[in-house]
Amino acid sequence: MGAAPARAEPGAQYIYVGGAFNEGVAGFEVRPDADPKPVGATVPAPSGSYSVEVTPDGKYVYVASSSENRIAAFAIAPGGTLTELPGSPLLTADRIVAVAAAPDGRHLYATTTDGVRGAVITYSIAGGLPVRVATTPLDITTHFAFLAVAPDGRTLYVDDYVGGQILRLPLDSDGIALEPRQRIAAGATPINPAVSPDGKLLYVSNEVTGTLTGFGIAADGTLTPLPGSPFPTLPGNRGITFSADSSRAYVAHALNSVSGYRLGADGGLTPLPGSPYSAGAIPSAPGLSFFDRDGERLYVVTLGSLSSAGPSTLQGFDVLPDGALRPFGPPIDTGRLFTDGLAADITP
Repeated sequence: MGAAPARAEPGAQYIYVGGAFNEGVAGFEVRPDADPKPVGATVPAPSGSYSVEVTPDGKYVYVASSSENRIAAFAIAPGGTLTELPGSPLLTADRIVAVAAAPDGRHLYATTTDGVRGAVITYSIAGGLPVRVATTPLDITTHFAFLAVAPDGRTLYVDDYVGGQILRLPLDSDGIALEPRQRIAAGATPINPAVSPDGKLLYVSNEVTGTLTGFGIAADGTLTPLPGSPFPTLPGNRGITFSADSSRAYVAHALNSVSGYRLGADGGLTPLPGSPYSAGAIPSAPGLSFFDRDGERLYVVTLGSLSSAGPSTLQGFDVLPDGALRPFGPPIDTGRLFTDGLAADITP
């Protein structure tokens, strides 16, 4: 239950990938001087996963199931292999769509359904296995929702895909999600909200309209629309990833490409040289992306590809000095089918 954080060779990190259409979670080692490689065998996990979450301390991985009403919990061993915790998977009252860990690693937040309304469940994860401590009701349209926690651990943001809004939920001193204090228009079909590392900006993808809706974040977490928002990008955008210094952002598109932007002081987006960047010669549908800890490589996980039987793939990019992306190595088949939503994550 109290497994130590993963401590492999210096520079090693691990990406864990789930899938909505099959069972299991696959692990991959990524390093600044080598191509990604698998870590052991795929570990059994419930099917219907749209969310895989690594805790900020690198100790645990959580896999949420939207079809089996379960949350599986794993400890990360040295070398990146996963061991399921005693008592996992945790049975839940309804489907769990997405999970997100608090920055201090003490709580896990999950979006679910409670009767006719969506809801956020707060779990304590101090011992690894989630323990339910509170349920917060949302709106009748907020069911298939994704979420993001502010870096200061004081605010939770939840997208309302059907209602076209972002909901702001304060987190109290005990880490419990309180009822929404703000509901703000976020364009059509908002999905995968993301907060910049400096905590000043939030963007959400509007996948149908091919735009990004952006907000400034006040000290209390309140959202204010950015000038010029929504910002045009390419159709099928699935989420946004920031550089550690919050100066650049990258958006994955289901049309085999990744767009890069320079972030202005006002939150505006200026395309980086050569953007958008091809995700490779084999058509794929990029969905999630992650920087390594040095910010010199970006890893993209696709929803699927034409590389073989259609599983998701993992593709690495070198980040050039001007922010442009250059793919390296061949894409790796993950064996996971339809890695959608937040169904992959990377260790710190």
